[in-house]
Amino acid sequence: MTEEKDMDDVFYYGIQQPVRAAGFLCERVDQEAFLGDILDRVKQKIETAAVVIAELTGANPNVYLEIGYAWGKGVPALLLLKDGQELRFDVRGQRCLKYERIRDLEESLAKELQELKSQGLI
Repeated sequence: MTEEKDMDDVFYYGIQQPVRAAGFLCERVDQEAFLGDILDRVKQKIETAAVVIAELTGANPNVYLEIGYAWGKGVPALLLLKDGQELRFDVRGQRCLKYERIRDLEESLAKELQELKSQGLI
């Protein structure tokens, strides 16, 4: 399976389902129809998000940029990482949900979202 297909499975089965179950809208800009600049759209979505969920497996530089932008705008970010991967230097000190299987991710993310919601953090 290609890395892109793996990430689609992570999104659809590990992230989207628990996010929706927690009562949030789960969006990806690359799946929307819109006109104009992609980066402007990404920034707009981050600025209006209750929380940004960032999958850091594979160390995509765009994801790191989006996390930094979210932090700069005061938007909380949940960081995710598959076991066996390492966080890059600039986020290494941050809390990160690590998972082995997509099912593990789904369960831990659902629990995390409910806890953060109950505490009023998101």
